[in-house]
Amino acid sequence: MSNGFLKDFKALFIVPEEETGKPEQKATANPGKESKPSTSLPKETSTDAPSPGKVNDKFLSVLFSAIEKNNQEGFDYLEFRNSLQSLKDMNMDEATRFKSAMAMAKSMGASMAAIVSSAQQYLQVLKSEQGKFDEAMKNQRTQQIGNKEQQMEELSNSVKAKEEEIKKMQQEIEQTKQKYVELSQQIKDATRHIESTKNDFVASYESLVGQIQGDLNKIQEYMK
Repeated sequence: MSNGFLKDFKALFIVPEEETGKPEQKATANPGKESKPSTSLPKETSTDAPSPGKVNDKFLSVLFSAIEKNNQEGFDYLEFRNSLQSLKDMNMDEATRFKSAMAMAKSMGASMAAIVSSAQQYLQVLKSEQGKFDEAMKNQRTQQIGNKEQQMEELSNSVKAKEEEIKKMQQEIEQTKQKYVELSQQIKDATRHIESTKNDFVASYESLVGQIQGDLNKIQEYMK
């Protein structure tokens, strides 16, 4: 999709600006103390939760592209939405703006039923994109987390077996524990990334769906 097309769609829909996240603060180790070897598995340390979802240009581009591919011929919901936006600076209340936009639509040969039907079709298009995204997220979880969880379980069993051996194997146990910590952190990083990506998509999806559904509700309310 071209940048021009994305900007055109942004003109039709109110897209919130992305929030700038605060940089993460990393804890610094105390160089004056050395940790003593331990034969127990390290406890998992807490990490920052995934960031709240926010509207993301990348996902908006995917969703807008899906709408563009299913754009109906003639004057449909998108043209109606454009008419609404063209009237937003006029000195009129919302009900009058919707009625005026509908009058413009009818003058172009469109009907309220056709506009409502096309808006509902676009909602179905967005719903289909959500299904594709959910399936992609499921595959990512399997690829990025599933194997690491299996490795963690194997390492846990290995540590328990080595704890029963004599002290000369302490070094091997500590190396295994370190690998356990690394895998645990990789899982947390991957989980946070996946959840943040999901939240961005959900925020983008809900922003568009909410606006379209809101228009449909107002059409039904104002066009009675």
